[in-house]
Amino acid sequence: MEETTEATVTTRSVGIKFGLILGVISIVMFLVTAVLGYNPFSTARSWIGIGISIATLVFAQKQFKDEGDGFMSYGQGFSIGFWQSLVSLVLSMAVTYVYIEFIDHAPFDVFMNEQLIKMQEQGQPDNAIEIAQTWTKKLFWPIGIFFGLLGSLLMVAIVTIFTQKKNQQGEMV
Repeated sequence: MEETTEATVTTRSVGIKFGLILGVISIVMFLVTAVLGYNPFSTARSWIGIGISIATLVFAQKQFKDEGDGFMSYGQGFSIGFWQSLVSLVLSMAVTYVYIEFIDHAPFDVFMNEQLIKMQEQGQPDNAIEIAQTWTKKLFWPIGIFFGLLGSLLMVAIVTIFTQKKNQQGEMV
C-alpha cells in the first residue's frame, strides 16, 4: 500500500511567506531612498509601496487558491492579508528603526526638514512648528506602526472583495 502525504497550504503559511517577500522589498526600497538622500517616508514612496503590497497580496491569494482546492473565502483571503501585513510591517519597521536610530539618522532628518518647510510655507507660528516637531519625534514609530497596520488591513479588506473565489456548490471552504 502506497502512502501519500498531501501538503496542505494554510492562510498563515502563505501570508508569512509573502509577508517576508514584501518586507524584504520594503527594506530594499527604504535603503535605496535613504542612501540616495531622499525622504524614505515620502508620499510617492508610499504609493509605490501600496502598489507593491496589492500585487504581493494578489499573488499570495492566487498561490493559496492554486495550491489548495481552487477556492478562497473572504475570511481566508483576509487572513492571508493579515499575516502578510503583520510580518512585512514588523520586519520593515524593525530594520528601519535600527537603521535610523543606530546607523544613520539622516533619512529621518530629511523627513523632518521637509515637514518643517511645509509648515513654514503654510505660515505656521514658530512655537507651533516646534511643538509639532517635538511630538512627531516622540510619536513617529508608534503612529507609523498603528497606521501602517490599519492602512494595510483596509487595503486587504478591499482587495479581498475582488480576489475571493467562493465555492458555488455550497461546500464550506
